[in-house]
Amino acid sequence: MKRWRRRLLVFVSVLAVLAIGGTLFEWRAEARDAQRFPPTGSLVDVGKHRLHLVCAGSGHPTVIFEHSGFSNATSNIVVRAAIAQRTRVCSYDRPGVGWSDPAPYELSVGALADDLARLQDRARLEPPFVIVTASIGGLVTEMFARRYPERVAGLVYLDAATSDIIPIAESEFDLTTLKAACLAAAAAGRVGLVRLVDPWDLRASDSEGAAHSAALMYRAQPWNALCSLVRGVEATKREFALAPPLRGDVPLVVLSSETSSGLLPRGLTLKNGQRMLPLQLTRAVHQRFAQQSSRGSWRIVPGSGHLIASDKPQVVVDEVMRLIGVL
Repeated sequence: MKRWRRRLLVFVSVLAVLAIGGTLFEWRAEARDAQRFPPTGSLVDVGKHRLHLVCAGSGHPTVIFEHSGFSNATSNIVVRAAIAQRTRVCSYDRPGVGWSDPAPYELSVGALADDLARLQDRARLEPPFVIVTASIGGLVTEMFARRYPERVAGLVYLDAATSDIIPIAESEFDLTTLKAACLAAAAAGRVGLVRLVDPWDLRASDSEGAAHSAALMYRAQPWNALCSLVRGVEATKREFALAPPLRGDVPLVVLSSETSSGLLPRGLTLKNGQRMLPLQLTRAVHQRFAQQSSRGSWRIVPGSGHLIASDKPQVVVDEVMRLIGVL
């Protein structure tokens, strides 16, 4: 019994040392990254937290980028720079992402849509807006468009989620397991394990862009933000059930990717062993969403993965310009 206790004590001691060492390592890494990559825009107080906002160009309408789960306000620079030559372009970080303040413990899509409305008001951005949205950002954009239809001039969906994907995702993901995985991922971020695992293979590149992405994505905060959304899924479902329908004449462009590359980090799988939702399911969801508007269109972008703006930036620029031209 004494030997067993001694081994347990050694094991616990080793874990404690590793946890403390990892926490110090992560703290130093984040402090270094904060100096190396300071905010490129302004921090706007929207009530309970501040959101990081980056704007460029001038003109009307303002185009707002609602990024994917692991992107940030500085993502899609090629697309944003091209559009900024024609009109004003703004991009922002949701809570817990990029340079914005941390996300609360539980977060719903409705709360994020209201955040976007307050950000527009506090930053004095003039509606109506064209919103370009990708991946999980599509949920925020849909809720915003349904709650604030008068603020929306048009929508461009880039392989983006809609509320119809929620029940499909629930059938593919085990929510209890996902919540546990969230806790594990957030803990891994706090002790530097995410940096060591390098799930997006960013260390394979020695570019400044890769280092910048690692600085923002490999902290604990983005993982905590996704976990906050997982915890808030029931509230999100209620909010969508109560929200008005999408405006029937809103200009709407829906683009689907040709492949699912870039959808999930390396090694992350669904409960049935797949690495992503079947393409035919997501495309059907995208088609149905486009059909909600009399001015909606849908197509597949050849040669594109999940992050269409990264894989085919000119396609996105052309679609946004075309939409602006008919407003």
